[in-house]
Amino acid sequence: MDIGKRLALLQYTYAATVAETANTFDKMKVLDNIVARRKARQAQSAPLINQQLGVDTVEDVFNKLSEVYGCANWVVEKTDEGYAAVATACKLCALSMKMGGANPCNGWCLDPMFAMITAVSGIDGDEILVESTLMSGDCCKVLIKEK
Repeated sequence: MDIGKRLALLQYTYAATVAETANTFDKMKVLDNIVARRKARQAQSAPLINQQLGVDTVEDVFNKLSEVYGCANWVVEKTDEGYAAVATACKLCALSMKMGGANPCNGWCLDPMFAMITAVSGIDGDEILVESTLMSGDCCKVLIKEK
């Protein structure tokens, strides 16, 4: 198996595992607690993750995670107020919907990205707005305001 196929298989397996985990936690009625606990730890791990991935900018957060995990097809644009990031496809959302519909977005995607953005740019979490996700809409859209 060539390296590209091997990477795609690993990315799909990772997304499926996270989707199954979110759905299991949801069925056990502990998903919200787990997501809150994960979010509380994200700020601690974000600087190391940024360093390991070579993340130096807000755009890098979306681009590097897309490259490594192959999950969401993020496109990031600079705006007058900061940035707008949009994904129109996401393996994690699609798999989670097929497995029961639990929402994995915050605990395994958005919260970690927001912590990485804050760590690399100093942009406060209050300046990051989720306009929509693929769990409930036709795209995942994140707006990031620069100070």
